Amino acid sequence: MKMGIARLNNSDFTLSSVFDDFFRMVPTSIFSQELIPKIDVSEDEKAVYVKAEIPGLNEKDLEVTLEEKMLTISGEKKEETTEENKDKNYRHCERKFGSFSRSIEMPDGIKADSVKASYKNGVLDIELPKSEIAQPKKINISVN
Repeated sequence: MKMGIARLNNSDFTLSSVFDDFFRMVPTSIFSQELIPKIDVSEDEKAVYVKAEIPGLNEKDLEVTLEEKMLTISGEKKEETTEENKDKNYRHCERKFGSFSRSIEMPDGIKADSVKASYKNGVLDIELPKSEIAQPKKINISVN
C-alpha cells in the first residue's frame, strides 16, 4: 500500500520546527477517501475465478454484470443511521461509506449465461466458465 505523511499543523519550516513536528506526523493513505474492493483473479482450463473482499455490505447492495468481456462489480456501502447514533459526534472514524465500481477485462470465450456469484462473510466469489472453444485441447500427433 502506498503511504504518505500528513502534517498536523502549519508551522514554519525551520530546522527546530521540523524536529518538533516529527512525532506529531501521522501516516495517510493515498486512496483514503475511496472504497475500493481488493480483488484476486485466477483461472484454470475450465473457468476464470474472481474473489473480492467487500466487507460490511448486504447482498442486495451488490451488483455483478458481464458485458462483452468486461466484468463489473459495483455496490454501495451505506452509513448506519439510527435514532440512537444520529446525534453522535465521532472523535475518530476509519470506516468508509459510499458507492464503488470495479471493472476487470475477462478473456475471450466466457459463457455469460453460466456465470455464478455468491457472497458470504464479506467475500464475493464469482465463477465464469469458459466455452468449449476457449478451453485448451490436447491434439494428438499422428506419425505417418
